[in-house]
Amino acid sequence: MRLPVLMLACLTTWVTAQQQTGTNDNGLTGIAKQYADSFQNLGGRILPDKVNVYLIFYGNWTSSNAASEQSIFMNFVDKVSTTPWFNTFKEYTDNHGRKVTGPLNLAAAVNDAGSHGLNLTDVNTHKQIVVDAVHSGYLSPTNEIDSEGFYVLLAGKDVTDSGFCNNHCGYNYNSDHFQYMYIGYPGQCSDRCIPSMIKDASPNNNPAVDAAITIFSHELQDILTDPQGDAWVIRNGETKIELGDFCSGGNVSLDQWFGNVSTTENNAKYNLAINDKKYLVQTIFSRQKKACVLAS
Repeated sequence: MRLPVLMLACLTTWVTAQQQTGTNDNGLTGIAKQYADSFQNLGGRILPDKVNVYLIFYGNWTSSNAASEQSIFMNFVDKVSTTPWFNTFKEYTDNHGRKVTGPLNLAAAVNDAGSHGLNLTDVNTHKQIVVDAVHSGYLSPTNEIDSEGFYVLLAGKDVTDSGFCNNHCGYNYNSDHFQYMYIGYPGQCSDRCIPSMIKDASPNNNPAVDAAITIFSHELQDILTDPQGDAWVIRNGETKIELGDFCSGGNVSLDQWFGNVSTTENNAKYNLAINDKKYLVQTIFSRQKKACVLAS
């Protein structure tokens, strides 16, 4: 897939959407209004049942603050599939009737201080980082790719990427054998990649990692329902639309994007609580309710 096409499936920068306050007359987002009735599995596979998640923390993650950021992110990944928010994925099936049910299993995590440099340029480099991490033995005792799971490449604050901050805040992609997502460090461009409502005060007192979780909640929708780009996806010329795009973007109101938002004692906004932890996640489009929802 060419990079310009790929970017259309990425998480759109936050600024445009934050300026949008209106909603469509019927409550549908623009994409949902146009494509909801035709959105279907094109015959490709999904990631049903238990899904292993492998984290690669790329760059400098050695400071005490970085260790805390890793803990916050890993806790979300490990627990999110137990929530009502995750239940909406059950609406998305393959042609054999299997559903996206989870659970997500945090299988392994590894630090990579910068094996391919700290100035990343393209998807091929991202994919090679994943392959090398697997072959290192730290993610898999057999050094084998897990085609039924997915990999998360989370960049540290010292890592730059040619597309990050300019074209996307995160994206998901695949090779023939695996699927992965890349998330840059949102603190590098807080006006673009940290939602305004958590830029000053965030649920876990760390706007950058809280924003990374928000971005993950978008990319997760795509990677579970369309891991290889041939399942729950709409292709219209050069435009590629996946599940996460139904409830995000420049023509989506904040209510549609984030649903019912609450406020913590320190004035941080959140819409999902897992035990005593709170997060801001993107809503998921429910085909049954024809709406962007936080729970099913």
